[in-house]
Amino acid sequence: MAKQDAYYTGTYAYTNLVKQSGTALFGTLNALMGSTCKMSGKSYDALRNAYIYVDKDLNNSSNIIGFYDGSSFKGKWDSGKTWNREHVWPQSKGADSGAPMGHDMQAVRPALKAQNSDRGNTAYGENGKTYDPDDIKIDNPYYKSSNMGTYRGDCARIILYDYVVYGSEGSYKNSLYNGSAQLYSKLSASGVFESAEILLKWHMQDPPSLTEMVRNDGGQQYQGNRNPWIDYPELAIQMLKDKVKTYPVTSNQTMQPNYTLTTKHGFVAYLTDKNGNHPSKVQVAGANVSYDKTLGRLVLTNVTGNVSIVTDTPTDVDMTEQNKIRYYVTANQLVLSELQGEAVKVFDITGKPVYTNFSTTGDLQISLPNGVYILQVGQQIEKIML
Repeated sequence: MAKQDAYYTGTYAYTNLVKQSGTALFGTLNALMGSTCKMSGKSYDALRNAYIYVDKDLNNSSNIIGFYDGSSFKGKWDSGKTWNREHVWPQSKGADSGAPMGHDMQAVRPALKAQNSDRGNTAYGENGKTYDPDDIKIDNPYYKSSNMGTYRGDCARIILYDYVVYGSEGSYKNSLYNGSAQLYSKLSASGVFESAEILLKWHMQDPPSLTEMVRNDGGQQYQGNRNPWIDYPELAIQMLKDKVKTYPVTSNQTMQPNYTLTTKHGFVAYLTDKNGNHPSKVQVAGANVSYDKTLGRLVLTNVTGNVSIVTDTPTDVDMTEQNKIRYYVTANQLVLSELQGEAVKVFDITGKPVYTNFSTTGDLQISLPNGVYILQVGQQIEKIML
């Protein structure tokens, strides 16, 4: 969260981004990417030796995690015998490996050779003539529970990323402009995505995982920029809202992500009050709904009109009222102090919960193996390393 907050400042602060939509929002993000994406000195060849730092398997430091199936394999380059570099936006459709778009760490991902070959340069989608990563078995046992068992959303967010970094809209384009990175002209079975509707469906119903969030930090460290659709998923529909039919969303509480519009396909959000509790009952008008009160996970599908969400108790969270998390790490111990009856949760990098305490006051010591974790205290989230 610290790197994310530091990246979006001034003109690019979240409070300014959420007020924009359509072409204006594209222009703001396109300018931010143009000024922070440092591709000088980077290359397609350099990626094969850099993945070990960005895609490292935290359970095996010699391995990296592959795209499409979450598999773990040796990170040392073996001349492409085991794995190669997958252009999510295909080279033949604009992401040539000799151009910045073709060796962008945020968009070109390590994948087993078989998975890469299976996809080829086929557009993503669901219509039978397109490629759907949801058909691939996920080898990572934790990816399914934390991210609905699919790489659909990952693919959608990378396509949107390439467009906002290298494309143009209206009069907006930056110094990295690539004339082939035009999303709307590539929405077809022969392009890069079946439709804007399906792209947003995948993005909203398969929200960013903790793995994506941590990888976003690694991509920034490598080349300077971030993927905004991982950081703020709700902005995607704001940018594309004029390209699809949308419906307004009203609620008596704050959702994470805080969607104010939806398409006919709905979204996934989480409901948690400032005490770390999830509403026990949720009523929704205008869409089909499933709700897991244990996780606070709200899934909307088949939207038919304006959406209204009402919970049994308001769960609006005023983040300014939350104290900063006070913690330090030492010798496999995470030490938290000055807790005030708050829920404390710790997740490993795959999203698997490794510690939960629903109401903690005073100080707390948690023993953990070395690694990277996500710490949640009430509504605050921090990434920590032991």
